[in-house]
Amino acid sequence: MQKYQKKYSMKIFLNNKYFVDFIASVMFFTRIPIHWPYFSDKPPDLTRATWSFPLVGFLIGIISGIVGELCIYLNLTIFLSCTVAIGFSVIITGAFHEDGLADMADGFGAGGTPEKINQIMHDSRLGTYGMIALSLGLLIRLGIIMTLVDLGYSLVIILSTGFASGKLSILFIRNFFNPSNFAKTGSIIEYVPLKSLLIACMLWVVIVVFFFPLFGIFLGISLTTLVIFKIGNMAKRNLGGISGDILGATAFLTELAFMFGLIIYLSI
Repeated sequence: MQKYQKKYSMKIFLNNKYFVDFIASVMFFTRIPIHWPYFSDKPPDLTRATWSFPLVGFLIGIISGIVGELCIYLNLTIFLSCTVAIGFSVIITGAFHEDGLADMADGFGAGGTPEKINQIMHDSRLGTYGMIALSLGLLIRLGIIMTLVDLGYSLVIILSTGFASGKLSILFIRNFFNPSNFAKTGSIIEYVPLKSLLIACMLWVVIVVFFFPLFGIFLGISLTTLVIFKIGNMAKRNLGGISGDILGATAFLTELAFMFGLIIYLSI
């Protein structure tokens, strides 16, 4: 009887809609193996799961940050430890957002008609603009992480905050800008309900304010907002709206923008 009750309780937990939402987000944003039928008989509802996007960012940051901290514990240099942590995060996510940044840079850099830009963005080959944007983006990410480590923050806190901030930004650009006609079905979430947006924001705020000063957070949010509207307007002008690649590029660049704002304040 006791064994049956434990099994029943575990089943209820695994079928809890909030836990299922979180698993759906993990499955979408990472390469972590997920056997979806074990959690739900219905297809994943990514729009319903948007509230958990920051949590997945925190999860990725915690895992990759622990790997980086282990390298530091083994007396590896800060540079090498941070590089390993970033590399591990790319492995976990399958370079999901990095790919979006490179595709957006190639398409917007080449220019032309919306049809041509969309064709370039979906070309599997990496162009000059994409290579430069991705290289600079990773270098800036490395520089930001190393700077915050020098300022006394752990890799777990740094990476968790950065990745969670990027995931949260996806929700805002999705609600502020309409999808492009070129956006593939399933590549972009639907309009995010206000309840999900508020929950996501609260989850992010409650954790971030515990580690960083308020004025630094405010500056980071200000820079993030500028990046969101800049990318959104560029996408509207070049593609007629946003797409999956635009969301990925937004996540990557807003991560850098928020952390850069923190560094500016902390360095004053």
